[in-house]
Amino acid sequence: MTDRILQISMSDIIEDELSSPSVIKKINMLDFDYVPEKLLHRDEQLRFLAQMFKTVLSGVAQNVVIKGPVGTGKTVIAKKFCRKLVQSARGQGKIIEYVHINCRKRSTDAMALLGILNHFDSRFPDRGFSVQEMLEVLRKQLQKRDAQLLVVLDEADALLKKDTSNLVYSLTRFSDESSMDKTPISLILISQKDVLSMMDSSSLSTFKRSNVLSLDKYTRDELYGIVQQRVELAFHYGVVHEDCVDLIADISSEWGDARFAIELLWKAGIAADHNHVQMVTPEHVRAAKAETYSVVTESKLRNLERHQLLTLQAIAKRLKIDGTAYVNTGDAEKTYAVMCEEHSEKARTHTMFWNYLKAVENAGFINIKLSGKGHLGTTQLISLPDIPANVVQDKVEELLQ
Repeated sequence: MTDRILQISMSDIIEDELSSPSVIKKINMLDFDYVPEKLLHRDEQLRFLAQMFKTVLSGVAQNVVIKGPVGTGKTVIAKKFCRKLVQSARGQGKIIEYVHINCRKRSTDAMALLGILNHFDSRFPDRGFSVQEMLEVLRKQLQKRDAQLLVVLDEADALLKKDTSNLVYSLTRFSDESSMDKTPISLILISQKDVLSMMDSSSLSTFKRSNVLSLDKYTRDELYGIVQQRVELAFHYGVVHEDCVDLIADISSEWGDARFAIELLWKAGIAADHNHVQMVTPEHVRAAKAETYSVVTESKLRNLERHQLLTLQAIAKRLKIDGTAYVNTGDAEKTYAVMCEEHSEKARTHTMFWNYLKAVENAGFINIKLSGKGHLGTTQLISLPDIPANVVQDKVEELLQ
């Protein structure tokens, strides 16, 4: 009987969780593979690609390298551009087949070629054909469709490192092998690394040094715009506190990484759902950050002096009470005085408090920035970017006791 009751109880828990509402409306729009209708802050880069590949519409192949740090939009730019190029070609009565290969998953010439052939025939056998035989099958597929081919080799350095640049050379020289039935193949190589330096001289001759699109890290304001866009696309209206977008932009600006920013937003939404609340708050963002890149450790806290701990405790308490992403230095100092009284300590001078703030910032626990629009005068705003305020309070309180 007891087991029966436990089974029913467990079933109720599962049913409650599965049927509970979510702050997230369209979770697929927080996926790394999602390509927004409007790609923010990359207009010039898309224009560059359009200029480079304009010749493809006239049957002349083109090759380009896209490089940049992680999270700078390399893959999403390629997908956005290639889909648009295919669409434009179709409008002119021309066929361009587009295939996107992840070389981290397909890190040999044979595996990459198999991925390309699977685009035309999902049942193509995964063994029994040499690379040269597969290239010939590819030629026949393109001739049968009277099509050009546009191949994106994403994370191309993984392929070049393992199998040199033989496949790159074969694809870029595809039309040179026969004067009959031209079937041009264009390439886009994507990598964080300098893939040109990984090619042999024969393959390198097919790429022009000017055909390199270099992406910079996103700025803090650009990340703000990207996060705001995903909030509007993926979440129900009004469920994300406005400070969350600011806080996520601040946290991710250290790396200029849009992927990290979107991951923080997604995990903050999940944290709100787990707490069964209908508002994503800065505390959920801090929880997401702590889960993603936890940099706060017991040993680092133990390196802080007592009044530095009281200062950190005051900031955490103020943020938790106010439910905001930031606390100004004036409110933090007032709360610091209260914390000193609670722990039988005499509050130090304003100058000393400021020194404590800088020490806590240098230790990596807080961020301090100048206030912007919406604040009277000029003041300093303090945030906890890495860990929830309640966690800070608990850990610091243990040390203070």
